[in-house]
Amino acid sequence: MDLLKSIHIFQQVVEQQSFSRAADKLNLVPSAVSRQISELEKWLGVRLLNRTTRSLHLTDEGRQYLEKMASITSQISDLKTLNQDTSQLEGRVKLTAPMMLGQFVIPDILSQFKQQNPNVQLSLTLLNRKVDIIEEGYDLAIRAGHLSDSNLHARKIGEVRVKTVAHRTYLTNHPAIESPKDLHEHNCIINGALSVPKRWSYNIDGTSKAIKVDGDLETNESSCILSFAKAGLGVALLPEFYVKKAIQSGELVELLAEFAPEPLPVNLIYPSSRLLSPTLRGLIDFMVGDFKQISIT
Repeated sequence: MDLLKSIHIFQQVVEQQSFSRAADKLNLVPSAVSRQISELEKWLGVRLLNRTTRSLHLTDEGRQYLEKMASITSQISDLKTLNQDTSQLEGRVKLTAPMMLGQFVIPDILSQFKQQNPNVQLSLTLLNRKVDIIEEGYDLAIRAGHLSDSNLHARKIGEVRVKTVAHRTYLTNHPAIESPKDLHEHNCIINGALSVPKRWSYNIDGTSKAIKVDGDLETNESSCILSFAKAGLGVALLPEFYVKKAIQSGELVELLAEFAPEPLPVNLIYPSSRLLSPTLRGLIDFMVGDFKQISIT
């Protein structure tokens, strides 16, 4: 058995979530892919995948081995590029980011990186959910918010401030909002992409407190929330870069500024056990530097 070949095939099966799609990607027949996976499982003495006629999923052992294999293949890639000029990066990086950053910030940064590194292939997926980057085959994830403990490496690259806003017509027809608790009496536009959509955090007496909110409009997309707020349909909680121009023009009014919550950290996330290829390391370093230059507040 060609161990490295089997590992590569296993990684492709996981990334494509299909034996047949992996076979197409590798220019192999599906039976050859299945045979390689079976031989790899036999050699390791564990089952890597639970597969049915309609789907496949990593076993717990498969998830552990996938991460270890990623480290192995990354080291091999590093050996290949050891004597290459790192000023001429090449290869493919697959990354994911939340919609709010993908619409306003990430494209500018990746465009600048691409102009300087034309031989690098970038694949960006915008998702309003937490991604398992190992199981789903991503090299890098960008996340806004506080991180839970994990086996991933995090590198802080910036912060996002959020603001509470509403249209003047809405405020004219509803009770005054002088403290976060007043939101109980208002129609709040709910962001379904948040882990706890109907809890908005505010700094009250020096402590972060969650205020329960509710409303008759809910969406998982921040641009929709902004449009609903501009239409006077309710109170919104949005990143500052969404509402900055509307506040400056007077189209939206900022509320509860004295109770504004602490900024949300923005982090780059990648497997801690994986040696970084020169290309991925170059992209990470570039993004860290560029986030300091591009305002996301």
